[in-house]
Amino acid sequence: MKTSSDFCPCTDHTCSFNPVNHDEGCNLCVEDSIKCSEIPKCFFTKVNEDISEIDDWSFASFAEFVTQHKS
Repeated sequence: MKTSSDFCPCTDHTCSFNPVNHDEGCNLCVEDSIKCSEIPKCFFTKVNEDISEIDDWSFASFAEFVTQHKS
């Protein structure tokens, strides 16, 4: 499976902010997330790999996701 970098778990290569599509690393993704008051998807996948049900990337949604998947 092709990944964006050694540590990036994101495999959404259709996203123009994914590091495989440019040479600016994670900066574009993080900048866009901050501008939209969201958490990058990779943070969600570090909590639980299955993010298929998520459509809200807000801070509140992330907090709830962490609470639901705490070990």
